This record gives sequence, C-alpha cells and structure tokens, in this order.
Amino acid sequence: MAIGLLPMPYGYYMLVRLFFCGVSLFYLTRPTGVRDVEKWVLVGLAVLFNPLVPVELGDKTLWTIVNIATVAYFWVLSRRATSAPLW
Repeated sequence: MAIGLLPMPYGYYMLVRLFFCGVSLFYLTRPTGVRDVEKWVLVGLAVLFNPLVPVELGDKTLWTIVNIATVAYFWVLSRRATSAPLW
C-alpha cells in the first residue's frame, strides 16, 4: 500500500481496487467471525473498491486516508480470524 503513495500508473490503482474488493468479498462470505455491522462495512468497501463501476472520491489525499483505514480494518479482521476457529 505504501507504493500507492507514489505517483503510479492507473493500472496499479485498478489492481489495488480489485484486491480490496476481493478481500472484502472474501471476509463477507466467511461462515463465521464477522458481526452484522462489519458485514455492512464490508459491503460498503466492496462497493467503494469495485473495479467495474469505479467510485470517484476526487482528491488523492482522501483516497490515501481511505486506503490506510482499509488496511488497518483488514489487519484487525485478519488478526481476529486467525485467533478464532473457522467452524
């Protein structure tokens, strides 16, 4: 994600969108471990980062803040998922 702070070609940002959308859908479809409020957050992230109909937030600074918050959110989800059994 730190590479995204540099001026990169548009294709890099499309790959980041695809990755975050995929991770959102992965956590959304897990059988357990995600609360109802978190499911709505994941749906919002999947819509925000979808590669088919890009959402324009405008300023790169705003996208940077959203990306850092998203990485932190997924880090928390992954830490919780690794500490809890899947079934």
